[in-house]
Amino acid sequence: MYHFTRTAPGRQKATARAGLTAGVITVVALAATGCNGSSGTDVDPDAADGWSQEFAGTEINVLAEATLNSEILAQLAPEFTEKTGIDVNIETAPFAQLVQSVTLDFSTAQGDYDVVSIPYDYLGAYAGSGYLEEITPLIESNADRVGEDFDSTDIIAGLWETAATWDGKSYGMPSNSAVTMMLYRTDLFENADEKAAFAAEYGYDLAPAQTWEQYRDIAEFFTRDAGETLAGEVLTDPMYGVTMAGKRHEAAVFEWMNYAGGFGGGVIDADGELVVDSDASVESLDYMKSLGEFAPPGFTSATWDEVTANLQQGIAAQAISWGDTAGAMEDESQSAVVGKIGYGDVPVADEADEHHALHGAWTYTISTQAVDKDAAYLFTAWALSAPVQKKIGEMGGVPATRSAFEDPDLVAALPSWPQQLASLENALARPRNAEWPQMLDQLALQVSTALVGDSTPQKALDEAQSEIEGILGDKLPLKAF
Repeated sequence: MYHFTRTAPGRQKATARAGLTAGVITVVALAATGCNGSSGTDVDPDAADGWSQEFAGTEINVLAEATLNSEILAQLAPEFTEKTGIDVNIETAPFAQLVQSVTLDFSTAQGDYDVVSIPYDYLGAYAGSGYLEEITPLIESNADRVGEDFDSTDIIAGLWETAATWDGKSYGMPSNSAVTMMLYRTDLFENADEKAAFAAEYGYDLAPAQTWEQYRDIAEFFTRDAGETLAGEVLTDPMYGVTMAGKRHEAAVFEWMNYAGGFGGGVIDADGELVVDSDASVESLDYMKSLGEFAPPGFTSATWDEVTANLQQGIAAQAISWGDTAGAMEDESQSAVVGKIGYGDVPVADEADEHHALHGAWTYTISTQAVDKDAAYLFTAWALSAPVQKKIGEMGGVPATRSAFEDPDLVAALPSWPQQLASLENALARPRNAEWPQMLDQLALQVSTALVGDSTPQKALDEAQSEIEGILGDKLPLKAF
């Protein structure tokens, strides 16, 4: 049995849960009497391919964000059931709705979901509240139950640290490798007329920006009105030098954090101190606001969806966005810029600085309320096995394993692949402490207030600093974040 739905409404599962629990007990009883059967689900031992079938008949419920990765996993999941006999129900929900559903399920001990793919910045909140199973004991106890095509060491090391580890323990396994990078129009950057005009105006060669100063110059240069010429053609619609997310939403906060990291600011420094109102942080927000002059009208109402759409429609020259939008850029059914997008590092303040991207990974976690934690673990291990990870890449998603990013077939077919791996190697994490959701709300409010002009960047971040200090109280400096 396999189900896939695109939304995650609340479910009443008491009866189903009781049946599942009985099924697990039956499996245990059969095993105890020496039987090699299952709880009633027929399995083919020849299909196991090294995966245990002792949990056949168990049903697990999975909740994940409504992304291409989740859709691909939904298509592939019958293969898991064929190998293991474990039935899978997958539900997906948009970011905000998923967080609501997960928090409600965990806090009320409803136990609706066995496996939940969570945004990693909620790891501290959920792990610290005792909602998540520690994953290391499950990896060790199930070592003989997984196929040879799963290797936990193949998961990119930085993702383990960011998406799975909290306060010295691992509470899940990275479910995808979302990471930021710079996207830009190679056809415009390589046009001889545009190159000559740029060099004449700015005194240096047109190339993908390495610094924020260059990024702003390029944004200014490519902003054109309808009727002006761009790359030899008269524009029927305006062209914008940049597209960006500025809505009161986590998208604007994460956009700002890319600039802040490049300027040397951010939210929390390496010592756990709050630096929201630091000079570097304020400078980065002031810079972000200045880019609005070259962005499509209404950027203060835009999130990631609008950024992606503007790039696809060919009305913006560059953006800082997530690597998992690369598939949308190269999709001939919806993109006007197929083969025209390049991928580069997030710029820095000075060319001598080290480039840093922003991790946006999600994490497969197993609820402490899971019907069968071993069966739930097998699903997460299968989702991260080499064949599944390669298929995720082939079908337009973003894997979490090094072997997928270094696969010769995928590297040859996917122009963003080398940059995604490079960005993953240098990416920084967002805070993951239990108070992060409240901190995020304050940052979204104040970043938005500055961008729409209701406050200055300095005043907005001073206010955010003060409010977050109140939220964190005597926990500063943070010991785990």
